[in-house]
Amino acid sequence: MDNKPSYDELKTKCDDFQAQIIRFLKVEQDLVDARSKLDRDLSRFKSIQTYSQRVLAAESIEEFADITIESVVETFEVECSAFFVFDKTRNMLIVQSLFGFDDDTHRNCQLDSGWISSRGFHKNGKVIIEQVEPDSVPFGTAGLYKVILSPYYDEDGTFHGMLTGGVSRSKRAYYDEITNQLIPSFMVFTQQMSAMLQNFEAKRFLDMKVHERTAQVMQQKKEIETINEELTRQKDELQKTLEDLRQAQTQLVQSEKMASLGQLVAGIAHEINNPVNFISAGVESLSRNLDEIKQVLDIYHKVTVNNVVGKLTEIEELKKKIEYQEAIREINKLIESIKNGTMRTTEIVKGLRTFSRLDEDILKTADIHEGIDSTLILLRNKYKNRIEIEKNYGILPHIECYPGQLNQVFMNILSNAIDAIDNKGVIKISTSVFKKCIRISIKDSGYGIPENLKDKIFDPFFTTKGVGKGTGLGLSISQGIIEKHNGCIEVQSKSGEGTEFIISIPVSQEIS
Repeated sequence: MDNKPSYDELKTKCDDFQAQIIRFLKVEQDLVDARSKLDRDLSRFKSIQTYSQRVLAAESIEEFADITIESVVETFEVECSAFFVFDKTRNMLIVQSLFGFDDDTHRNCQLDSGWISSRGFHKNGKVIIEQVEPDSVPFGTAGLYKVILSPYYDEDGTFHGMLTGGVSRSKRAYYDEITNQLIPSFMVFTQQMSAMLQNFEAKRFLDMKVHERTAQVMQQKKEIETINEELTRQKDELQKTLEDLRQAQTQLVQSEKMASLGQLVAGIAHEINNPVNFISAGVESLSRNLDEIKQVLDIYHKVTVNNVVGKLTEIEELKKKIEYQEAIREINKLIESIKNGTMRTTEIVKGLRTFSRLDEDILKTADIHEGIDSTLILLRNKYKNRIEIEKNYGILPHIECYPGQLNQVFMNILSNAIDAIDNKGVIKISTSVFKKCIRISIKDSGYGIPENLKDKIFDPFFTTKGVGKGTGLGLSISQGIIEKHNGCIEVQSKSGEGTEFIISIPVSQEIS
């Protein structure tokens, strides 16, 4: 019996094989398409990375926009692109930059609030693709066939502008169709651009603030020239990272200290001049009295056995004439006055030497009370005869610290406390030990800090003083110094009731 399959059976099997081959070919094509899509997405991702690096070098918003639209055309293989910025004052979108258009007649293109609202862009809008009507404004009159529109927003979700890509009717055959598959990667590009734009604007704002504040400081104090040079260097480095600003604050400590000393020079000179005058006047008076005493001694040296009675009489008459006993008492007083003047001068010089020590990068054991006292000596001319200093020092161990930097903190806080007291007042300074930290409290009876400004007082360049009276760096630098010591600084204040700064610093520093 013949077991060969029939024609119908063979045909059925052939049909099955053919169906399987078609399915395999379809799967293979799907894999090829998927691979192609992955390659395209990877290429776009790399292009976005390249764009992020390129746009960092932009020095103006115009250059930023030009780089952005060029990258849109390169990344998504569209014919043209436009960068729109939202003008809040006029409530409309305005073209910042164009690329790929035949002429610049569209550079003045404006999209009003109605157009923006119709696309839902004012709040949390999405990327959309539009088929352009030939006579529609502005894209139809520009000859575009299809466009992709992507809004971008500030950090707080406020509408900031729009990024577009498009293909014209006349050249659409040369470009891939703009489809929904383009939306995810275009949205990623727009989000990346928005983040870079926010960083760019923040950097530009900081650049402007640094420049303005530096110019003001240079006009008032020659001692701040080193700060200006440092700020200029920081401005260049801001293109790489905003974090450099915080690091640079520590480098301003010594320059700020020199500025503080510059402000105190007149007062210190006056403080030294007083005891020097005591010494100068005392020396002259002492010289005259000693000359008179010398006259008496000269007669004593001339006494002999033969003239003793006459000479003694002459001596007594001279003593009465020159008021000998009064001269002796005056000499003792003058010596005491000279001694006091010398001690006062020595005290000021010692305070100046302690304050201006240059051990910025060397950990040392130091006496906190000595640092506070030396600072008060230098500030004495600013508060004497009107502000009472009350000290309530506890028993403190010597601590590991950067003494020169901590002296700068005391100078900044005490100077602010003195400036905050218009007439007479009190500054209370207390110290204590809590667990493994020392605690320093400096409290003044001045006008206090308004509640709405308390969160800003440690910001760089923030000051409530007039131009020439404050750099706005003192408290910011002080906070950085205390943090460098692994400590903390707190402020308690009410407007009209004074201010208290509380500093906590570990006794020992752990060096990593």
